[in-house]
Amino acid sequence: MASTAAAALSASGTASGTRPSSIGSTMRSSSGGRSSMAEATTHRLSIGNRRLSQLPPNNNALTALLPLPQFDSDEMHAHAAAFINEFNSYTQKTKAKITESSEQWDRETAELQEHDRALREDLKVATLQEAGLEKALNREKEEAGNMSKIIQQLSARREEMRQMQASLESQVSLLRREVKAKREAKFAQKKALDEQILKNKPEVSCYESVLAMRIVGVQGTVQELNPDHGAYRASTGASFTDSIVSALHWTMPTTEDRIGFIFTRINEQDWDQEFAITIDVSQYDYSASECVPSLPELPSLVRYLNDTRDLYGFLKRVRMGFKDLCKK
Repeated sequence: MASTAAAALSASGTASGTRPSSIGSTMRSSSGGRSSMAEATTHRLSIGNRRLSQLPPNNNALTALLPLPQFDSDEMHAHAAAFINEFNSYTQKTKAKITESSEQWDRETAELQEHDRALREDLKVATLQEAGLEKALNREKEEAGNMSKIIQQLSARREEMRQMQASLESQVSLLRREVKAKREAKFAQKKALDEQILKNKPEVSCYESVLAMRIVGVQGTVQELNPDHGAYRASTGASFTDSIVSALHWTMPTTEDRIGFIFTRINEQDWDQEFAITIDVSQYDYSASECVPSLPELPSLVRYLNDTRDLYGFLKRVRMGFKDLCKK
């Protein structure tokens, strides 16, 4: 009787066309398929047996009062078969869904792994780029520091150059004033010499007429007189020699401070024949750089000129030497 009640309870559960929530949840959570269904059925039967065991002892009077259950085994088997088919279909769909979900999970995992690998590669590249940029930044910082030092040095150098420029401008201004003063002194000296030339012209013309000679400059300008020469002039009063040299300094061009004297009216056969002697006056001691025709006594005549500073006597003796040479 207990087994019949258990079967009735089981049939009533399946005949309703619904699945108990506990059994359904157990079946959905289990991956065993039909084994899970059998376990659920066994569990249900055990519950029915426990309930039947709690019934009062066999009592014919009570039993006679209870109605006998009527079971349609074919209908029960049909419901059971429908349930099994529905459950199998649900299991297959669940398996397919799980398989699809697993495959999708595998694909997504592979994609995520590939994405992770790409991100790691990008991270490596970014790390290398960061290291390169950091090196470049440090190099630029170092270059900026060096440029700052160079700028400071150039600024200091510019300040030194400004100070030097100011000093040089001061020196230039001083030199300009000195040059201006010297120019004014030279101008005054030239003016004085021009006046002296005007005074000496009659005397020079007289000497040229008396001595039958003329004075010429030889390529250039005579330098300033030696200071000792001026002292000698002041002490001896040999004004003619120094005056004529000073006059030629401004009137006759020379390159090597030489003065030429050309004599005529010496040769009785040819009064226009020229006899010339060139005196170098660049040094304190004069010298004869050229004499045409050559005089044997020329060295002694030059010594006489340097010893006495008597230009008039020197020229007179030179003329007499040329005249004696013509007589021979």
